[in-house]
Amino acid sequence: MSMISYKKVLLYIAALAAMVAVLRGADFQEILVCLLAMEIRHFIVATLMQLLTITLIIWQWRLASQATGKSIPWGKLIYLNMAGTFVESVTPAMKAGAELTRIYLLKSHVGLELTTATSIVILQKTISLLTFILLNIAGLIFFLFLYSGYFANKAFFVANLVVFAVVFLLLVIFIIKPNSVNSFIRPIPVIPARIKLKAESFLISLQQTFANLMRNTKLCLFMLIQAFAIWLLYVVKAYIIVQSLAIESSIMEVAVATLFSYMIAMIPLFPGGLGSFEAAYTFMFVSMGYDIEQGIAAALALRLVTFWFVFLISVLYMVFHAMTKNVRKMLSWLAKSNFHGSKS
Repeated sequence: MSMISYKKVLLYIAALAAMVAVLRGADFQEILVCLLAMEIRHFIVATLMQLLTITLIIWQWRLASQATGKSIPWGKLIYLNMAGTFVESVTPAMKAGAELTRIYLLKSHVGLELTTATSIVILQKTISLLTFILLNIAGLIFFLFLYSGYFANKAFFVANLVVFAVVFLLLVIFIIKPNSVNSFIRPIPVIPARIKLKAESFLISLQQTFANLMRNTKLCLFMLIQAFAIWLLYVVKAYIIVQSLAIESSIMEVAVATLFSYMIAMIPLFPGGLGSFEAAYTFMFVSMGYDIEQGIAAALALRLVTFWFVFLISVLYMVFHAMTKNVRKMLSWLAKSNFHGSKS
């Protein structure tokens, strides 16, 4: 077994251990009672907000394409996002599988060059991650000031604040000068010289893309505002669900728990962050003094809206798209057959 395989096994064991630790002391009947007490109108509002989130994400992809000088049609963007969402939901690859799928579709389905397609994906993900990290930092700072004497795990939150600050700084450096990544790639002996040259050429192109975006102040500002809106919608949906479950939690507590748990879910353990998100969300609620059953119920209800509902939409869309594509092919074949038949 290779070193990478050993690491994967250890990650799976760590994730399973975290889930077992969370569920071990839980009363499942109490969790069920908590979930059944949820008001359906709140669930509907949260679901409608998730539809708005999906729309904003698709719009975000359009803005990213415009930043590279390529305005992709809405229909292709919807397909791009749904296909990526489906792959993201079934592969434990820190969303890398979804992004590779989007790059492939931008190249094959939209007809973009590989460099342009990759630039669009990296640009969208960088803007999204930058705002996500910044919200995590702001949330943790306010949380530490407001609740410094309220919880026992202060060192844990401080450590995460430091990590987020370092990641944010690295992202800013990457945006300002993507070509700086070459200084890490060049010393690696196992990478062939031709790959290094291609990477250097691409990073120079990406640097130009970021420079063009930053010169377009209006588009840059709009993309940042839109990215903030998308992540804040996740917090609002979580708060609506938590309130519906009769959990008396402040929006700041919900924000910190939600954003931190989504960060943990990005670690490539299970498809769509399943298990790791729920464990992290429950851990955060328990750390804040709430019952473990409340934390699990809130995590399950939130994931029903933000993961399973979205996954269902992507599956239905992909099935519908495949069916309509086959119907169009059949109609085209019949039209050609009738045309040749009338000629003879």
